[in-house]
Amino acid sequence: MARVKRGVTTHARHKKILKLAK
Repeated sequence: MARVKRGVTTHARHKKILKLAK
């Protein structure tokens, strides 16, 4: 479960970066 949570966090982080870039 921790592994999945880590994956979600990474995805959200990337999404945030994309939003900032935009």
